[in-house]
Amino acid sequence: MIAMKRIAQILLLGLLAIFASAASAEAPVDKVIVKSGDFSTILASKSQELVIWQYSTNPEIYIFDFPNLTQQGKTFNRITQLTEQFNEAYKRVLTDREIEEYLASIRRTQANMAFGNDILVSELVLFFNLAENDKVGLNHDELVLRDFAISQGLIKVWRKFYQAIQPNIVILSIPQTQVKSATEPRVSELARRTVFTHELAHGEYYANPYYAKHCARFWNTVLTDEQRNIFKQYLSKYNYALNANELLINETQAYLMFTPDPSSFSAAKLGITDEELEDMRKAFRKGMPATGLPVNLIKGEE
Repeated sequence: MIAMKRIAQILLLGLLAIFASAASAEAPVDKVIVKSGDFSTILASKSQELVIWQYSTNPEIYIFDFPNLTQQGKTFNRITQLTEQFNEAYKRVLTDREIEEYLASIRRTQANMAFGNDILVSELVLFFNLAENDKVGLNHDELVLRDFAISQGLIKVWRKFYQAIQPNIVILSIPQTQVKSATEPRVSELARRTVFTHELAHGEYYANPYYAKHCARFWNTVLTDEQRNIFKQYLSKYNYALNANELLINETQAYLMFTPDPSSFSAAKLGITDEELEDMRKAFRKGMPATGLPVNLIKGEE
């Protein structure tokens, strides 16, 4: 009887080990190398393959540097749709067919749903657990992201349940420069720089509580109701969920202060004068804490 119990225990432990490793063995993925780099190094880098950076100015930020927009979209679009654009009461991960239908409904493609992305590890865990629970298969690029997070000790899997080990670590994504093609828009040097600084602003918001507090104060007490509504109207054009207050605060600071390309953000796009926009920027700079962000953009210098 004792021997039988011991065998049963061994079998149970074996099954638990299988469950714990089942998700990570779901499909083979590409091996990726994590490099370290500062703002200038990352911005100037060129690659025809995915490069993952750990931001040396703030090691709590990782940057996925993609060779093209389609690969970036296939990696992050379903996550972004879940965390930033999902307006239903019951959150779930869209299937492959549903994400294509969703993209068509907003007149976007995998390549241009977003030019950059920002997510927390806690949001990754939500995405992976919902996909696992609803039996929604992950694509190859999502598996690369998942296995990166596991290999870096950001998340772990236990009995097919994903747990965040470092929930507040930030993962950003940016595209390499590219010429326009039949399936992808052009990404200029200015566009790459704009996406990078914009996403870094999100990273700073997540990783620096003093900066996040400053942004919240600016939104809640400095901006007027009319100005907040102006930003809400602007963000609605990009399908952001307007019922998420923190999302609105985060996107407002990134567009207002760290989106230098006028084709992406400007006073005209907001429907206000250049003077009104500069007044808001001056108000934001007042009392702003120290950050690891490119300060030249904050001061309006080039």
